Amino acid sequence: LAYVGLNPSELDFVGCGIGPGSLTGLRVGISTIKGFAFPFNLSVAVFCSLDVLAIASLNVEEKGVVIRRGREGHYYWRRYRLTSDELIQETSPAFSPLEELKKELNSDEIVVFEDHDYSLDLPGMSMRLAKPPAIEDLLRLTEKSYEKREFVNLRELAPYYLQKSVAEINWEKRHGSKKSP
Repeated sequence: LAYVGLNPSELDFVGCGIGPGSLTGLRVGISTIKGFAFPFNLSVAVFCSLDVLAIASLNVEEKGVVIRRGREGHYYWRRYRLTSDELIQETSPAFSPLEELKKELNSDEIVVFEDHDYSLDLPGMSMRLAKPPAIEDLLRLTEKSYEKREFVNLRELAPYYLQKSVAEINWEKRHGSKKSP
């Protein structure tokens, strides 16, 4: 903020990617946003973390599916189309095993991956390594979320989890599917 000559009190809102992704990473990032926004009573406009990879990596008028490795052979994924005006989310974020993901993919789509070459796992698909998001990409997503009034109350700001934590899985294995106390 100092670089652009702003004070936090001059902001109307901040943006925050809420997942899906690394459970610990999401909690740290969201805690940082809460700590920054709370003293200044800032609104928080949220967006899906997969959207960042899509907007940075797809070309205009291109369809694609962003995939990110999850845990134990599962993948986070979401289908997109990028127009000259906006990123269109064609599905909700999902968490699927590889075999289910393969059934969802179409040969006319680009598969955007973050950090691992999936060409052996997904033969016959057009693949592309995700580009690192630019600040302009984050700004576009945050502004779009703001325009749609997709705000979250700071007290309710939480990660968008699609999978259970290891602690939850272990609890259920030991105690059944009852909720922990």
